[in-house]
Amino acid sequence: MRLDWALIANAAEGPPNGLVYILGAGIDTLWRDAYPAPFAVSVVIRVIGSRTESNRPHTIEVVCNDEDGNSVFPQPITLQIPPRTAPRDYPGGWDLAAQIVLNLGTVPIPRPGVYALEILLDGHQVRTLPFRAVVGPAHTHPALPPPV
Repeated sequence: MRLDWALIANAAEGPPNGLVYILGAGIDTLWRDAYPAPFAVSVVIRVIGSRTESNRPHTIEVVCNDEDGNSVFPQPITLQIPPRTAPRDYPGGWDLAAQIVLNLGTVPIPRPGVYALEILLDGHQVRTLPFRAVVGPAHTHPALPPPV
């Protein structure tokens, strides 16, 4: 089993049809008026594996640390991917995918600073999603046009 991709987005959902619907993907800066503030984002993870790998359970763990290594979450977010089998008409040799959407709407970010979301797959670190939290309304971002 391996990580295909992971990102932070404004919002996402993963319905049972196998697709992922994502709004505002690729966040690396959280703009908040004051801290502590809600995280208010979604973390989207896609893992893939061969049929043999997918026939076994797997564990995804997500932790968030500040720049001093202090944990933001009271405990790591841990999810189990149950064993899966390919549908009868699934092409041979294709990997099976699993999409995970973590909606972190109310999880607080304690203060401005630099943070890292660490993703572990079966106990092995597979990706770091760094981001920063800053004070100010979102429209102050240099890449965004000023409000009209």
